[in-house]
Amino acid sequence: MKSLNINFYIRFSKEKMEKIVNKKVLSIFAVAMFLMSMVVIAVPVKAQITIVVPDDYLTIQEAVNHASDGDTIYVRAGTYSESVSVVGFTSLTIMAEGAGLPTKSVLVNPTPTGSIFGFYVISDGVTIEGFEIADTNFGIWFEGSYNKFSNNYIHDIYSTVYWWDGGVGISLWDMDGGSDYNSITNNVIEDIERTGILLDIAWTSGGTGINTGNSIVNNEISGTPWGAIEVLNAEDTTINGNIISDCGDWGIALLSVGTGIETSDNTIAHNVIQGSTSEWWGVGILVYAFYEGAAENNNIHHNCISDIGGISVGIWILANYNVIHHNSVDDTTNPYWDWGTGNRDFKNSWN
Repeated sequence: MKSLNINFYIRFSKEKMEKIVNKKVLSIFAVAMFLMSMVVIAVPVKAQITIVVPDDYLTIQEAVNHASDGDTIYVRAGTYSESVSVVGFTSLTIMAEGAGLPTKSVLVNPTPTGSIFGFYVISDGVTIEGFEIADTNFGIWFEGSYNKFSNNYIHDIYSTVYWWDGGVGISLWDMDGGSDYNSITNNVIEDIERTGILLDIAWTSGGTGINTGNSIVNNEISGTPWGAIEVLNAEDTTINGNIISDCGDWGIALLSVGTGIETSDNTIAHNVIQGSTSEWWGVGILVYAFYEGAAENNNIHHNCISDIGGISVGIWILANYNVIHHNSVDDTTNPYWDWGTGNRDFKNSWN
């Protein structure tokens, strides 16, 4: 009897100990799993690098082909006879040696055959700074958002036999809109066969979109027979502090194109527009809504306009409900024409 009790006690104690041990093992396992869940698994990220041309690659295009988002391409002084395509990036900087200096040391000049681009950009977040771009159909042609084009010298830009193919210094060509918050700043653009800066929604090809929040600031533009700055179908665009001379048909044109399209809440301010080569209509600033579009709530102020040629108009509004104030127009046949409804003009040189 005593032996039976001892065996029962041993067996009972063994089962109890197994339960205790198993319970502790489960607890330790649970704690370990919890601690593992708190650990952040580090995923290797490619380091951002600087690629130097021609040290690492002989051409700018080769450098772009081997670059990743976040990289910088630094281009040493020299002449690069190529058309550079920058497609599919979300962040890339292409910087010329001496980018902050007034004299440019890096020249990109492809031969103008067909629609050739100095830089062809279909990307977001691309910066192109400090280049001289010449002898091409488009200095910079782009589509995308948050791109920056600054401190470039763009000149001698030619067109082809078709009016839509070339002759533009910096051109946005977007069918559906959505190329937003791009910055075009501190560039010198001269001797352009058609237009200095064109932000277009490709209306000649049926585009009806809107581009938002772009800025054209502190550029010097001259020798543009069609016009210096043309912006179509835009909202919240800033055109500020540009110096324009020998601008052809217009200095700055803000247009609304397409049925139901509204070009609104844009600002044209502190620009200097002097001289026009037009023999027909010369307009300093034109705001025009056509094809049943609308151009409303735009603010045109503190611009200085003078010596506009042809049948000249300083500021011509063919749109409704805009505000025009503190502008100065001199040596121009007609300082101001209002062909719209509900526009407010006050404290200008003519009133």
